[in-house]
Amino acid sequence: MKKRAHIHHLILLLAVIVAVMPRTSSACAVCTGGANSAIAPAMNAAILVMLGFIATMLAGIGSFIFYLSRRAKMPAPPHEELSGMIYKEGLKNHA
Repeated sequence: MKKRAHIHHLILLLAVIVAVMPRTSSACAVCTGGANSAIAPAMNAAILVMLGFIATMLAGIGSFIFYLSRRAKMPAPPHEELSGMIYKEGLKNHA
């Protein structure tokens, strides 16, 4: 039990050390390109396109959930109600 607690404390300590080290979390200008470089607008446009894809997917999923919730609240069509009544009557006659 003590060994497990020591491992958890070590993991927590390593996570805190990594979180407070600014050099490990920031990329250099060579990796991301400088703010004044020629590819900065293209990178910004690519990020916006990717965000657009994500927003489109989330909107599609949300609209499908909304469609399903509205459809679940609608009454059953008459032919389904009739078939359900016939099925229930058939079960009563066989029992």
